[in-house]
Amino acid sequence: MKKIATLLSLATVLVACNRESDDVVNSGPQNSASAGVVHYEASDLPGSLQNMNESFSVSSKAAGPQLNYTYRGYAKPVDANGTPFDADDLAASAIFSVDDVVFVCWHTNDNGGGNTLGASIAAYKLSGIGQYTFMDRVDYPNHDFFKMAASKNSLTGNIEVMVAGQRDPDNSGYLLTNHTGATITRIDYDYINDEFWEPSFQELPLPGEAATDVIALAGQYYVLTGNGTGSNSGGLFEVDRALQFVKKADQGNIEDGIALAVDPTTVTPTSGNLYVLDRAGVEYRVQTAAISAVGATSTFTSVSPSSDNNGGSPITPINFERGDLQFAQGPGSTTDTDSLLIAVGSNGLFEANSGAGQISQAVDQGACTGIAFDAGIGVLYYSAGESGIWVLAMGEYASASGPLVNLYDNVGRFTPPTSVGGIAGPIPFNIKDVSVYQGRNIALCSGDGGVFFIQKDK
Repeated sequence: MKKIATLLSLATVLVACNRESDDVVNSGPQNSASAGVVHYEASDLPGSLQNMNESFSVSSKAAGPQLNYTYRGYAKPVDANGTPFDADDLAASAIFSVDDVVFVCWHTNDNGGGNTLGASIAAYKLSGIGQYTFMDRVDYPNHDFFKMAASKNSLTGNIEVMVAGQRDPDNSGYLLTNHTGATITRIDYDYINDEFWEPSFQELPLPGEAATDVIALAGQYYVLTGNGTGSNSGGLFEVDRALQFVKKADQGNIEDGIALAVDPTTVTPTSGNLYVLDRAGVEYRVQTAAISAVGATSTFTSVSPSSDNNGGSPITPINFERGDLQFAQGPGSTTDTDSLLIAVGSNGLFEANSGAGQISQAVDQGACTGIAFDAGIGVLYYSAGESGIWVLAMGEYASASGPLVNLYDNVGRFTPPTSVGGIAGPIPFNIKDVSVYQGRNIALCSGDGGVFFIQKDK
């Protein structure tokens, strides 16, 4: 098995996988003990989260309003050997929030392309205004995790956490044609008692090496796979919530899946438009599918080239950095305010819905590995690796700032914290991904530097 690190370098060949398949889908270990899951309580891991109270400001050199923020918390990286901020630490790879619970998944910091696996899911609670508490953590020594999605089940009192990644096939023993590691994994978080529930562990293997993203739409879950090199090895899979089988699959139109997004202007409880970013040969492309569902049955069969970028200039060349898709939708909008935005690593940031039906470059502030739109103030947060976080003017911010501020103008950059109590520095500030939740709250994935929790000041 070849591990995918942040750079996603792998290759495989996929075949059809559905509930009518003769392939044995769920063979092998199917419980948390046999998967090697280790469950820690908060008392087992003192110092996992440090409270902070350090403010900074971002302001445009033109006429834009000043933006004020405060660092409120810092989550240490999962430490494998007791030495902080080294290559053995797990790196923060994705964040997902449900109500006042913020989940972070971590994966092996192995950019050298080795075979070491290791992953973790941690839960942090927004326990007051700007106050975070570390709640619980589960480690997966034979896994690697990249993206996650979660949803609340009020009937059970659980939050169902789905994580896209991979697992060592020699450990799992899964029997599935052309399965070489790709998995979608579920574990439930009991939000009444604030702990992960180990017996809920469930997992579904997929053809290929790794799952790269997961998203919920129309009551279904969709899982994307890719190989990191642009060759024809990816697919999009609709899976059931219990992770017993793949319900539907498109393995012919996706070459190397990177990211998923849902157009928020199309969403109803039973329908919506799903978008896919993938590498295809030597270029990036955006594809889409309009999905509706009644109960357990959906209309999904395949994706097709997105009308947002038909006839547009391709994004090329490909690179092996992570990417992202986001819709920039302003407050109260019923259409896409600015565009479907595409983060493509060292190529920067592109937009697909420019009005002319083609992809065009929006801005290049260096490598762009993750983006998040802050609808409250109309800015875009642009993860730029070692350059940290850039703040870009979107439609609402530009309109409120007068004629000297235009769309995608650089408003400024986040200032790294000067210190975190009790943690030996310097703490890496190499931002891979950003998440905005509950209006005022922001979380930054700093890879093996951990996670920074930020509050947007009023």
